[in-house]
Amino acid sequence: GWLAGVLGEASAGAAVDGGDAPFVGFYTQEQIKDIVAYAQARFITVVPEIEMPGHSGAALAAYPELGCAPFDQAVAFCPKPETFTFLENVLSEVITLFPGPYVHIGSDEVDKEPWRRSPEAQAIIKREGLKDEDELQSYFARHMEQFLESRGKRMIGWDEILQGGLAPGAIVMSWRGEEGGI
Repeated sequence: GWLAGVLGEASAGAAVDGGDAPFVGFYTQEQIKDIVAYAQARFITVVPEIEMPGHSGAALAAYPELGCAPFDQAVAFCPKPETFTFLENVLSEVITLFPGPYVHIGSDEVDKEPWRRSPEAQAIIKREGLKDEDELQSYFARHMEQFLESRGKRMIGWDEILQGGLAPGAIVMSWRGEEGGI
């Protein structure tokens, strides 16, 4: 299920072929290998995007303990060891399927209000000597960048990864145009 829609909006509930019913599905590893091979034959690099720490509602519905307590308010992954282990396992699987040099982590539109209300998130901020929730998101991105670099990949994120401090080797994609990520 984690690779559902990794190459498009297939799992986002978009109507297919003009129909009214949403299509929810996933790509098998074999289908992804076929797509990557098709693209490579045409000199195209497919860049997977696995959203984190926000846009994580589906994962947190299945694994609420990966959010910051209280779990009923979790809309973004909590930057704690068990979350990092889970995401590193996900990314390890993704890396084997996408041979290109890049992995996109999204990291846009993170609702930080639940982190502000979470004693668990606040304890992480204090423990790590962070200033605020923006720096907590940056701490998360830096951790994931280090993991990806250890696997020979470069991390890409949307321009929100500029908030709270940019991970040193990250590539920024600007979607809003106002944050200077161009």
